[in-house]
Amino acid sequence: MSFKLDVKKAIEATATLIRLSPHRVIGRKRLLALLYLADREALTRASRPIIGGKLSAMKYGPIHSEIYDLIKGGHSYQAEWSKHFESDAHLVVLRHDPGVSALSRFEIGILNEISQKFMGYDDWDVADATHELPEYKKTYQKDTSKPIPCEELIDALGLSEKKDSILEDAKEKEFLDNLFSTHHQQAVKLAKALRAKRQRGTTSKK
Repeated sequence: MSFKLDVKKAIEATATLIRLSPHRVIGRKRLLALLYLADREALTRASRPIIGGKLSAMKYGPIHSEIYDLIKGGHSYQAEWSKHFESDAHLVVLRHDPGVSALSRFEIGILNEISQKFMGYDDWDVADATHELPEYKKTYQKDTSKPIPCEELIDALGLSEKKDSILEDAKEKEFLDNLFSTHHQQAVKLAKALRAKRQRGTTSKK
């Protein structure tokens, strides 16, 4: 299994890292590496990642595959992502700042720490640093893209004793997120139906 991607946090975390970069732009490889390292650190400290999502071991290191899809322009949440970012060759450019309403101070602190830690590294060096992570070494096969199981990452972080509770927490969060999303969609449909009914009533009176 994998942690479900929190799109709002993913957008805010990406914007946070870009704000810490010169000229409000960041290299694609650097962004993907820093997001992965920040999620890894959050999981180590709090038993929960910042943004979640599916993880993959690719040629240039371990990444969030759904963030990669968003950068390339091929994800179901593309419209929301594109409100804030655009891709320019191998760069991701911040166009509209989303703020940090979804991120906690703890999560922002980790993003700042990771960004600062690699401030003197170029993009290739940041990506190369992730090649030493045990879950990447165990999963990656040359010239392939393989999913990194959440269980593999938990073991690599030395959290095997907490594995069951971490995975259970992830399932519970996904269930609640889906439940809220369903209720929200139903509420939107109901509101549209009531608005249309009122409009029809106004038109008939004329």
